[in-house]
Amino acid sequence: MSNDTPETHENETLAELKKSSETLKRRIEEEKKRNEMPLNSSLGDPKTDAENADGRRDLPEQDDE
Repeated sequence: MSNDTPETHENETLAELKKSSETLKRRIEEEKKRNEMPLNSSLGDPKTDAENADGRRDLPEQDDE
């Protein structure tokens, strides 16, 4: 008699799903860490916003030659 019962397949499938779930959770955590950016301390500061309003800091710096 073989050990090929539906219950055996269910246990194997459940184990595979748990392993896949853990792998996916680890990947999600790694991606979150990779995409985390520190908040700028001047974010939302009215003085800094006023200084940046003209857009001059949006352009790359150019060398004067």
